[in-house]
Amino acid sequence: EKKIWFTIPFMSDIANKFKNAVQDLDVNLSFFSLNKLSCFIHTHKDHLPNMQKRNLVYKINCNDCNASYVGQTKRTLKTRITEHKNDIRKNNGNFSVISEHRLNSNHEFDWDNTEIVDSERWFYRRRIAEMLHIKLQINSLNLQSDTEFLHNSYLPILDSLK
Repeated sequence: EKKIWFTIPFMSDIANKFKNAVQDLDVNLSFFSLNKLSCFIHTHKDHLPNMQKRNLVYKINCNDCNASYVGQTKRTLKTRITEHKNDIRKNNGNFSVISEHRLNSNHEFDWDNTEIVDSERWFYRRRIAEMLHIKLQINSLNLQSDTEFLHNSYLPILDSLK
């Protein structure tokens, strides 16, 4: 024979009355708590500093003019910023657009205030986010080839957002 079980929330006054009421019946009674520990104890992860974050789209502004550069990286932002800073030391003359701007204009970038404009785990979504943010810039240092795969139907919408 199957036993019948009733499970009800535990509230001291009601639980005792209900227990007495079903005592003569052939049922089993169990209780559950409405106040679970998870309501009171929260485990939060510490927030990562921006330079330790990864899988993101970032924007670096020039300190001396309104030019900016948008890029994406799966590595930490600190690693990518260090690469941008060190690119100017190359001997082969094949510089990035940031290094060319630094050399040609004698300008410096605001490395410490690099802005995270988007965060995306998946590479293709991150590339699309990068293209959208490149198009939203006013004075972009990015090359046209950085947005060549962005469909033209996005352009009127992006222009209205500027």
